[in-house]
Amino acid sequence: MLKFNIVLQFNPSVDVYKVGDDMLEFYFIATRKRLSMMVSSGIIVLVQEIDGVHSLNQICDKLEIEIRNDGLHEFLQYLLDRKVLEDVKEKKEAMSVLPDKELERYDRQFSYFDAVSKDSPYTFQKKLENIRFLIFGCGAIGSGIAIQLARAGARHFILVDKDKITADNMERHYFFEEKYVGMNKADALSDYLKRIDSQVNCECCNTIIDYDTELDSYLKHADFVVNTLDEPYIGFTSLKIGRACYALKMPLYVAGGFDAHLMSTGELIIPDETPCVDCYTTYFTDSLKDWKPSYNVSAITEEESSNSIFEVGGLASMSLFSTSYAVIVILNYLATGNARSTLGRGELLLDKLNIDYLNVPKNPDCHVCGKNK
Repeated sequence: MLKFNIVLQFNPSVDVYKVGDDMLEFYFIATRKRLSMMVSSGIIVLVQEIDGVHSLNQICDKLEIEIRNDGLHEFLQYLLDRKVLEDVKEKKEAMSVLPDKELERYDRQFSYFDAVSKDSPYTFQKKLENIRFLIFGCGAIGSGIAIQLARAGARHFILVDKDKITADNMERHYFFEEKYVGMNKADALSDYLKRIDSQVNCECCNTIIDYDTELDSYLKHADFVVNTLDEPYIGFTSLKIGRACYALKMPLYVAGGFDAHLMSTGELIIPDETPCVDCYTTYFTDSLKDWKPSYNVSAITEEESSNSIFEVGGLASMSLFSTSYAVIVILNYLATGNARSTLGRGELLLDKLNIDYLNVPKNPDCHVCGKNK
């Protein structure tokens, strides 16, 4: 039962509409969710009086409404549970976990976290600061994911990449500047992240991930792993990293956005909840067993062919699509703990402007995550 002296206010990211004479609709601006309900005329009048200043007792006295009405309390509790309404006192207490400077900095994203997180947005923001992200690959996709996570409030990164920045990276890599050409990608990205937030801490590993690379030394310091490494190729690195993550029950996001999949989404892999990396590998192997690709060899220069450095490339906006999609999926999972709402691998088709998702199921016979493993 609600306390009579409770002071309520509407969530600032929720618009309230009166539809006809007996319906209220609550529209969550950040997530586009709608909540509609039939109500009495008395409830509509009560809703108009909720202002974040006057207590429930004061409002009921003004409107001459019986405050002990169980139906009234049930209605208000329903709106509180769904974060349409807020308890002003509880919100102030929740905000106290963050300093004023961070409350101001992250003010615009609190409404989104409030709409998706199980906890208060301020509790989740504090949690995000302490999550250690291990990012394999600091190219256009990996760097873009790191940048957006840092802007959202993440402060701990382990960055793994063997490559140095070249002039042609500046077209797709949002943070690369001319002064970074010749630097290791991980070091340059670290420098940029610290310009976003001086409290960001980065461990840079300028090394190659190869067939015999031992991964535990990286994974033991991480809470969440992102793979964007497409060398030797993305299938190999994902399989190697994915199996290691599964053994440690660690969440992994395999990003999309490289070469032939420039406008692709990636897959979130949560051990024993979603298809594992081997499930995806088996699915693609079976699906493509009769496919024989042909290549436009005339587009590959002699230098690229001899050094095996040919890359398709693409627009910066293509990379931005894949990185933005990735960060939304990652933050949603961290805020909710729910991996089942994600749709997995998909391709944004430019001619139709819609995402074509592949329905990759868990393989019951998978030797990694299957029932008979």
